Amino acid sequence: MESITVSVGQSQSRATEVISDLRIVAETFFGPMKMVGFWDRQEDMHLCPFLERHKECPHTENISGEYFPSYERTLERERQASLAVIFPHANVTLYMS
Repeated sequence: MESITVSVGQSQSRATEVISDLRIVAETFFGPMKMVGFWDRQEDMHLCPFLERHKECPHTENISGEYFPSYERTLERERQASLAVIFPHANVTLYMS
């Protein structure tokens, strides 16, 4: 999976950390791709295909970095994700297909 980091520069204003706003940014930059998953480290949550099927979630956070290999493999296999868009200021990674 390819990954791109979107860094927001320092300014007087604070950049949004809302996932729906970040989704709009990612889909605008990388259209026609669409978001198929996310991992929010601040809230310790993600969009899990297993939980959507009422099964136990097998994904665990990799504390040492920004990448979540088991979650990425799931999205590649089940939702054809091919791009991880990392927003370090928000501690959020969006996955696009």
